[in-house]
Amino acid sequence: VYDRLRDFGFHYGPAFRGLRAAWRRGDEVFAEVVLDESAHADARRFGLHPALLDAAM
Repeated sequence: VYDRLRDFGFHYGPAFRGLRAAWRRGDEVFAEVVLDESAHADARRFGLHPALLDAAM
């Protein structure tokens, strides 16, 4: 998905490439997201790390 987004002008660094899987079940959409190891040290500063939120969106 990140290669396709790059084609539209969106460039994501390693910390913001957390989407691992996405699927649909009827009208519901599910996503599996992870926080890149490079962002783990900063994760305590946030209730929800911005990179993880971005991946979920």
